[in-house]
Amino acid sequence: MKGPFINPFTDIGFKRIFGSEDSKSVVIDMLNAIIGDENRIESIEFNDKEQPPVSGDGRTVIYDIYCQTQDGRRIIVEMQSEKQRFFRKRTLYYAARSISRQGKKGERKYDFDAVYVVSFLRFTDPGISDSIRSDIMLMDVKTKRVFTDAVRFIYVQMPLAKKTEAECENDFDYWIYTLNNMETLEKMPFTDKNPAFVDLIDLATYDKMTEDEQIAYDRSLKRMWDYEAVMDYARETAHEAGVAKGREEEKNSVAQSLKVLGIDIDTIAQATGLSKEEIEKL
Repeated sequence: MKGPFINPFTDIGFKRIFGSEDSKSVVIDMLNAIIGDENRIESIEFNDKEQPPVSGDGRTVIYDIYCQTQDGRRIIVEMQSEKQRFFRKRTLYYAARSISRQGKKGERKYDFDAVYVVSFLRFTDPGISDSIRSDIMLMDVKTKRVFTDAVRFIYVQMPLAKKTEAECENDFDYWIYTLNNMETLEKMPFTDKNPAFVDLIDLATYDKMTEDEQIAYDRSLKRMWDYEAVMDYARETAHEAGVAKGREEEKNSVAQSLKVLGIDIDTIAQATGLSKEEIEKL
């Protein structure tokens, strides 16, 4: 069932809700709920020059957000909507990129702003945890003491969110429920509990978009559906083909379909069992 609101995990939907000047108050409220620090974020700045282009297949969108906290700390949030299975290595890369970018040529200064990576996962990974929210920092393995809070990874596994609207108790619950169900909601929930959800209405309502924005959004939604359908088919076909039995013709056909959609080679290799070299030759 489709409601009046857009899907926040399409590339255009994610950018509209979380990546525009009009959405700053909403992003601040959401980040405070997700990160959960006592020293709340008071202001943010989008680092537009460093934002990579929106992906062509709906797989991921990343935004650099510079945040100022109540105690004067500055943190950089790399906020993502991720689907790929190698996302943990990718999030390490994004954190390292944000740290190295703060350095200046010829200057050895290591007092860099903290970097947080907030990732919304539309799949589950038991290798992280069996919780909706995982908060990861560097620590001493023996003593469990935190080594530094300068690098932090927060993973939100959306499929593990099972609470109904009536069961939601706090801002974290409100945000996870709303993001998980936004596309099928008939009206925006929690507007009587948090004014950010009143502001969210304009950002997330399909009819509030211009005609050009609607066209772009519809295309991004179709790309996401196509990507998910092809990946599901690829996994099923690869399994049925029996990778160990070497049904190369069927695997090659699946790999070619994925290449046409612009899927990256690592993901194709994972879905089909073919090597990168074999895929590049197709």
